Amino acid sequence: MYIKKSVLITCSIILILVTAVVAIGAVNPFGFTHFGELIKFGYVSRLIDENYYEDVDSKTYMNTALQGMAAATGDAYTGYLWGDYAQEYMEDMTGNYVGVGLYIENHLEDDTVTIVSAIPGTPAEEAGLATDDKILKIDGVNYTGMQLNEASAAMKGIAGTQVVLTVQKADTGEIKELTLIRRQVDVQYVTAGMLTGNVGKIQITQFTEKVSQQFAAALQDLKTQGMTALVLDLRNNPGGIVDEAVAIADQFIDQKTTIVYTQDKYGHKTNYDASGKGTKFPMVILTNGGSASASEILAGALKDLDLATLVGEKTYGKGIVQSVYDIEGDILSVTSAKYYLPNGECIHQQGIEPNITLPMEAEKYARLSTLPMDQDIQVQKALEILTKS
Repeated sequence: MYIKKSVLITCSIILILVTAVVAIGAVNPFGFTHFGELIKFGYVSRLIDENYYEDVDSKTYMNTALQGMAAATGDAYTGYLWGDYAQEYMEDMTGNYVGVGLYIENHLEDDTVTIVSAIPGTPAEEAGLATDDKILKIDGVNYTGMQLNEASAAMKGIAGTQVVLTVQKADTGEIKELTLIRRQVDVQYVTAGMLTGNVGKIQITQFTEKVSQQFAAALQDLKTQGMTALVLDLRNNPGGIVDEAVAIADQFIDQKTTIVYTQDKYGHKTNYDASGKGTKFPMVILTNGGSASASEILAGALKDLDLATLVGEKTYGKGIVQSVYDIEGDILSVTSAKYYLPNGECIHQQGIEPNITLPMEAEKYARLSTLPMDQDIQVQKALEILTKS
């Protein structure tokens, strides 16, 4: 069969064009059908590169653009971090850095740096900083919620140096200047002990890697000491890795029971089901406004399944899940789905109401790690419930 040379040339050109379209579409962050955005991005980039009066570092330029793409979602938990900020993120996840010991977030309603909780045994806890306090200035410099990473970095530094925080207290509205001395923060995520002859208490301060294993070891140790009832303290716990919270819930929930499920914008549903036979004994979970995210998954599941009584105050209300991607050492965090408790409820921006609401002063929440048991009315209530059961 004879094919004209002109036809072959035309087919080759079409094949090249199709290949180019597919290749560009594959790498185009705006998608296959939005070449205009890619062209505009390249055009603006070239104009700045050619006309700006100084040289622009291409890596910083691109990273800032990527950060802007993440910020354009308007979501406080979606962000792009690079360089020192990415390193600080990893340090925060390991709980080993020099600073004051705060979990903070961007409060979108008023664009403020807002405290989720202070880490036990740190300068922040000792200074009385508590959930919903707002950090207005650091060393005299104003920071907005959109500058969360910069604010976090400003509070870190060399051990023994001081940092001055201008804070608006949530309970009184009073604005205070507090001088804190930075020091090494080594977070102990799981602590345990016996409260009475048969009631044990385990406190979890954050859900990081291997926390479920530490919890299981602590639980077994308390059992050998004669524990038959448990107080699980999730107050001031800002959350963390969902799988770790699920693994802890799994130790109490029977096989094939749904602990939590997530659903993305496409309607794709992922169930997290229990895998074994759960241990059953009376349990009280303590919560407050600093109990967020993975803490709410654990507390909500055990409450919904009638395996625990919640005592304290309504939880924070973070019912969304972040997927974290390592991009050549940089970090992309994307809010990828909502999560739902076993009863089908999404508690995002709602929180979980305890079975027994028992408010406690903010100054006591700010020093939980050193608060005497006889001053902790929520622990006292938990003991009252468990000794009657």
